Amino acid sequence: MLDLDVLDAEFSRIVGAATGKTPVAPDLAKAYDAYAKDATIPGADCSAGGNVSVLEAAFTTDNTPASIARMAAGVCAYWQALPIMGTASHEGTVVVSVLPTFAALVPAMTAVVTAQVTTSDFDKPYKRLFKAIEDLLKTASIAITETMPTVPPSPMTFPEFLQ
Repeated sequence: MLDLDVLDAEFSRIVGAATGKTPVAPDLAKAYDAYAKDATIPGADCSAGGNVSVLEAAFTTDNTPASIARMAAGVCAYWQALPIMGTASHEGTVVVSVLPTFAALVPAMTAVVTAQVTTSDFDKPYKRLFKAIEDLLKTASIAITETMPTVPPSPMTFPEFLQ
């Protein structure tokens, strides 16, 4: 994934340039999408999946419990749809399925986001927020199933994690 300092600087630039006349969520969503698409999950391709409109809704927040819950659910939904079948990386011939478990993280994600937005430490707030989010995302397993070159060819599933 990209450097969190780069993401923090981009979010800070977008929010700092806000005039209040137009929403910043679409630009924040695009910045996070660009960041996330550089993610690595062996056997999966993260460069083509994901739904930016889910992030736009997630990043329209006012720090209320309801909007924090919406942000947590949106980030998890985005990641659930991000990894798609990539290149076999476990000596298989082809990836036949990618089944992430990011959606199961919504309650934990809500707690992570809540903890980050209620802290009094404001040095690099976006870096701190997205580091905490990324740390949680790295706990979700992604089942990568590849066709193995056996006779006859057979599927084998490998647990992978966001790297």
